[in-house]
Amino acid sequence: MDFDVPAILEQLKALVAVNASLQSTIDETKDFTAMRENELRTLKVEIAAMAETKSKLDNQAMELEILQDYMDSLQQKAAGAKNIETGLRQEMSKSISEHHQLENLQHQYTYLQAQFEAVQNQLQEANNRNLMLHQQTSSIAEKESLLADAILERDEWKALAELRKG
Repeated sequence: MDFDVPAILEQLKALVAVNASLQSTIDETKDFTAMRENELRTLKVEIAAMAETKSKLDNQAMELEILQDYMDSLQQKAAGAKNIETGLRQEMSKSISEHHQLENLQHQYTYLQAQFEAVQNQLQEANNRNLMLHQQTSSIAEKESLLADAILERDEWKALAELRKG
């Protein structure tokens, strides 16, 4: 049985070139994967910070509800105080004090409402980044699958070359 040595050498050179190309693709994929893993770690830190911020926001929302109930209570007391005889200084003083408390609470409520909206926006941005990260992860997985297929094909070519040698 005669072997066509020049043809086999050409096939071997072609396989070496394919192998070099695949190794280059592997290196690029490793670099890309490392970069994405760093981004993933950064996003996980940001998500953890957002979780802490959300917890704070939940606490502030609960405080806001308590303040709203308290404001409602103060408004009812202020309305009742207006009906009390104007000559009673003690009741008048109490009404004025409650009115000031109500104004302070309204300012606090406005401030907390603005903070609540800002944190909601931050949470939405984090959710958007998380979605983008999931999409990028899917793309990486697809490229890894293609790379695995290419490696399998390369190994099949090697086995074929070995069979032709033997």
